[in-house]
Amino acid sequence: MKIKSSQIAGFLNAKLYGKDILIEKPVSVYNLCFGSLSFVKEDFLKDSLVSQINSNPESLIICPEWYKDKIKSSFIISQRPYYDFSRALKEFFVAEPKITVGKNCVIRESAIIGKQGHSFSRDENNKYVRNTHIGGVRIGDNVEIGSLAVIDRGVLDDTVIGSGVKIDSRVFVGHNCVIGQDTMITAGAVLGGGVVVGKNCFIGLGALIRQRVKIGDNAFVGMGSVVINNVRPGETVFGSPAKPIKR
Repeated sequence: MKIKSSQIAGFLNAKLYGKDILIEKPVSVYNLCFGSLSFVKEDFLKDSLVSQINSNPESLIICPEWYKDKIKSSFIISQRPYYDFSRALKEFFVAEPKITVGKNCVIRESAIIGKQGHSFSRDENNKYVRNTHIGGVRIGDNVEIGSLAVIDRGVLDDTVIGSGVKIDSRVFVGHNCVIGQDTMITAGAVLGGGVVVGKNCFIGLGALIRQRVKIGDNAFVGMGSVVINNVRPGETVFGSPAKPIKR
């Protein structure tokens, strides 16, 4: 399904700047491509995204006023970019989420896979409204998921559980997380939205990992650690906040 940029602008009661390009799909700002729709949140780093947007001029961006004279793509100015982007998703692009499970997987009792994540924006009345989710969940081969584990589906892109991953009971995996192959996540661990965990990692009991943190391959996160910064490949971290230690 292709939608004119002007249709999206009209739905949002906003002005379209630039060409009236045809939009084929919504994506994150880091995955822009020909005919894509995306947004820039108010609190995102501004300068770091301008070149990313300008390398994909055949896209439509919903963005704050700051970007008006700096980007080459078509755009719509919004005071609440994520909220308006979510409204456009719901109006033009909503589809049933796709949950795929690989071969030889074990999913224990009362595990929940593919529910909407905890993602909200404030509307024009400063009230929280749920953001639309159109991503799914992709689970590789030989994965085990314990009882009462929860894996949220992605907002745009899928939440991904790599082959060989073992997820214990009562683990929470937020929307858009990517868990690398053969990683072990033990009971009670919580991974915020957008966390990326590499291959062959170990996440200890009750560890808390802040949203969008990246954990490198072969890393070890100790029991009860609160991880607020990225973890380098092969590194062991422990504590609150988690810091590198020697094993």
